Amino acid sequence: MALLVRWCQRHRWLVVTVWVTSLVGALAMAGHAGPRFSVELAGHDAESQQALDTAASFMPSGTVPDLETVVVRARSGTVQVPAVRARIAEMVAQLGTVPGVAGAFDPFSPAAALPIGGSPLSADGQAAIVSVLMKGSPTAPDHTAVRALIDTARAYDGPDLQVEVNGPGATIIVQSGISLWPVALAVGIALLVLGLMVRAPAAVAVCMLVALVAAGMATAAAMLLSLRADLNQLAPLLTLVLAFGMTLGSSVVIVNRTQNQLRAGLDPPQAARAALRHPGRATAIGGLALAGVMLATSALRLSVFDGLALAGFTAAMASVLAVMTLLPAALRLTGHGLLVWTERTLLRRSGTGLPVRPGLRSWWAGMVARHPQVLAGVAIVALAVLAMPVTGLTLGGGDNGADPTSNTTRRGYDLISEAYFPGLNGPMLAVVTGLHTGAPDPLPGVIQALNDAPGVTRAFLSLRNDAAGGALVQILPDDGPRAPGATELVHRLRDQVVPAAIAGKGLTVRISGQAALFADMSSRFAAVLPGFLALEFGMLGLTTLFALRSVRHSLAVMTASLLALAATLGAITWVFTEGHLAARLGVRPGPVEPFLLGIIMIVVFGLAIGMHLTMLSSLHAAADDPDQRRAISSRHADVGHIVVTTSLIMVIVFAALAAQPVRVMKLLGVGLSVGVVLDALVVRILLLPALLHLLRPGRGTDESSGSGHGGHGLRVFRSGTSDTGPVGGRVGAGRAAGGGRSGGGRDGGNSGRHRVAAAERLNTHTGPTGPFGSGGPGGPGGRGIVTADGPSPRAGSRRSRPAADPGSAASTGPWTVPPPSATGRFRSSPTTTMPAMRQSGGPGHARPSTTTSAATTGELRRSSRHGRRSR
Repeated sequence: MALLVRWCQRHRWLVVTVWVTSLVGALAMAGHAGPRFSVELAGHDAESQQALDTAASFMPSGTVPDLETVVVRARSGTVQVPAVRARIAEMVAQLGTVPGVAGAFDPFSPAAALPIGGSPLSADGQAAIVSVLMKGSPTAPDHTAVRALIDTARAYDGPDLQVEVNGPGATIIVQSGISLWPVALAVGIALLVLGLMVRAPAAVAVCMLVALVAAGMATAAAMLLSLRADLNQLAPLLTLVLAFGMTLGSSVVIVNRTQNQLRAGLDPPQAARAALRHPGRATAIGGLALAGVMLATSALRLSVFDGLALAGFTAAMASVLAVMTLLPAALRLTGHGLLVWTERTLLRRSGTGLPVRPGLRSWWAGMVARHPQVLAGVAIVALAVLAMPVTGLTLGGGDNGADPTSNTTRRGYDLISEAYFPGLNGPMLAVVTGLHTGAPDPLPGVIQALNDAPGVTRAFLSLRNDAAGGALVQILPDDGPRAPGATELVHRLRDQVVPAAIAGKGLTVRISGQAALFADMSSRFAAVLPGFLALEFGMLGLTTLFALRSVRHSLAVMTASLLALAATLGAITWVFTEGHLAARLGVRPGPVEPFLLGIIMIVVFGLAIGMHLTMLSSLHAAADDPDQRRAISSRHADVGHIVVTTSLIMVIVFAALAAQPVRVMKLLGVGLSVGVVLDALVVRILLLPALLHLLRPGRGTDESSGSGHGGHGLRVFRSGTSDTGPVGGRVGAGRAAGGGRSGGGRDGGNSGRHRVAAAERLNTHTGPTGPFGSGGPGGPGGRGIVTADGPSPRAGSRRSRPAADPGSAASTGPWTVPPPSATGRFRSSPTTTMPAMRQSGGPGHARPSTTTSAATTGELRRSSRHGRRSR
């Protein structure tokens, strides 16, 4: 990977040009060819889908016609009032002239009873149904024609007449409408949060542009892929969200690391390479793992997930390629522009940038280190409590009755339910095949059996094709599609009524309809869910094992992620199935659509696996440190705020989905937000660090000996990687006794102490419990220096010094650190990093000493006092 990063940095303009050209070309090709997404939700071999395919073969056009419903109600009196009746007749005439409309049935004509098998007038005479036959199909309606139909019908809504539109096409149009103000507000807030995180405008631009390019490329690739493979119609949404989220999360982490390396004094190419070393590898592994899961899902033909799997694969590969190629090139082009002006100025003058104070994150990391058992227990109990409602999760499908009342489809649903019966909103279809001319006709007996079935209002013949030997029988149930009674009726018809009615008659009857489609999809989702979860968490365990080389850590990560998923599903059940906050969201409780759960699982897993590996690789880098407890805490503080910020940005984006007016978008937004919040705040910020503290080797020995709490010892954290702290640096040897530069040099005498004091002002921070505090290396009132190593200096440079003996002065750079017995007052925090001060060789410069003398200790004391007076 390092060679690829170097190549992209060296040929940065070529990389950017290739990406931009490819994006424009892919979008142009996708727009010209036009995507062909599949509308099959239950799968090819589901009974409901087979029934629809068979019914389409009976039609001259080869598709089942789209029948939209316009329901009218007189606001006073009945629809038979001459003025109201004339207004309805005028509306019907106008509807017949709308392009894409095959015909509109006047509710006062005898033919109006054919589409619904009965009178279109309500029993009280206040309402009437106008059936409109469209030229499109219910699964692929003519959007332009349906929009024109809705606008034309709603234009007749007035003081004397209420007009609402319902039907398959109207439902698709209404639910595909996006309110722009929540999206614009979410984008503005997300940019603000990102700006507060990375601070520099160029850094914000790099993160957003790389994420947008990856999302655009993935969406275009999914549109082109739909021409050759079966992709669900929700695939573009999944691709866009997943590619944008994965790329943005990785970009924020890497840009933050690059800024830290620039503050440490590295030049831009080296800073980018150091920053990409571990987060980039974690992103690549996580993205390839997600791609592997999606490919396996597609190969195994796991229904419900199958239509989304290839979209997830496209998003994962686009994200990996963008982070591995486009991001290094963008970082190289930006250079020191990733820092704000004050930091660039300080970097030019002193060679080091201004470090960022850890603040609250350092305190939290120390808290987790001191009480890992308690906090891990709290996290597990919280996830378990949130997961408890998942036992009541009901799979199925919603209907227009669950949408907000601001939608015409919801008002039309309510009007039909009140004036007629709820089942008229979701008719079922029985497709009969095997009919033969000349023999006794068995079809009337089948229709009568369907009519006599409990839960059926009426069943009637809708179409018969003797040439094809088939017929369509429409079934109007008592209950609406969302009600449990509709699902029970589907199973009753399939398991009891139909087999008894066709016994010995050589017929085949398949049941379809909205309730049947969701029943098939739910049963298949429940059947393939264990296999999909095994793929997801198995891949997560393998990647964790590959990254950390620890079976215990892999099992811990898999368990924590499984608990988080169960808690997410529990929260969805509590809100949308049990309806505790449904009224505040403007929806009604009901079953949860399986395909939405599939999207939530794929997106949350895709966003989590890369961030999990990024954080775990950083924390696990402390395995070789003598004081693992403090090293893990230091790295926890360094990466925790990045995880929280990235997750907060994604939650803001998902909140824009939850603010949309339709139930599907609300469920998707709430589910994604809860999943990301639990993964970020509970799993990555609390549970995983606590588990690493509990599972680290020698923990019991450290606690029994009081390591980290008692004694006076020097603790120097070293990893030589870019993910050890906000600023790279080393604690090293100071000048020889009476050192500094020689009096004849350009920077002798007090000038050397000024530099030491300035470095102290830049790098001394308050740790988790104050400067060392009770958790410091020396315990209460202890003495010593704690730092996290930054990138290793190049071999042969003046910054490269041998490591100091822990029992004597540290001597790896221009700093001289007192031995454990010293009583100097120079302090730092566990999350503080100290950039190495630049040295230039020359005849007037003293070489750093590898030993510590009393004079050197006094030098540091005087420098510390001078620094405080300067401040």
